[in-house]
Amino acid sequence: MSGAGRPTVRHLAAASALAAVTLSLTTGCSDAALCGPPPLDEVSQMDLYGTYAGPHGSRLTLTNIGGTTVTFTARDWPAENGVGILAEDSPSFDGEGTWSLVNDPGEAGLIRLSFENRDTGSSGTPLQQLEVGKGEGDAKPLLFAKLGDPDVCRVYELER
Repeated sequence: MSGAGRPTVRHLAAASALAAVTLSLTTGCSDAALCGPPPLDEVSQMDLYGTYAGPHGSRLTLTNIGGTTVTFTARDWPAENGVGILAEDSPSFDGEGTWSLVNDPGEAGLIRLSFENRDTGSSGTPLQQLEVGKGEGDAKPLLFAKLGDPDVCRVYELER
């Protein structure tokens, strides 16, 4: 009778090991989704006007000059898009242009920047897309971009 029980124990051990590996793989994916501030649902342009400060002195000012025209001014803005922008010596530039909130009602906020003037020597593509996140408690919205590998949480964050 003990011989009949041994294959069952081996099968249980193998099944447990497989379940543990499967759980660790799916956990990595769910943790990547939690990277950065929680998204802010139900956001409008009116919620976003103001100046935001980010790493290494970067500043982004979102304004409304009347009607449906919304502009921005960027100072010390990342000249490239990727994890390298978190380094203190990453290239930056000053620029301006128009911005738009590109989400449907009830979806997380997403901002796109369209640069019209770029004072830079870099040929790279600058950071042009930001998500809108919830600040802690009753804090104002903040802007952020997830950078690089989604399994490694790296976030470029700007607070008002």
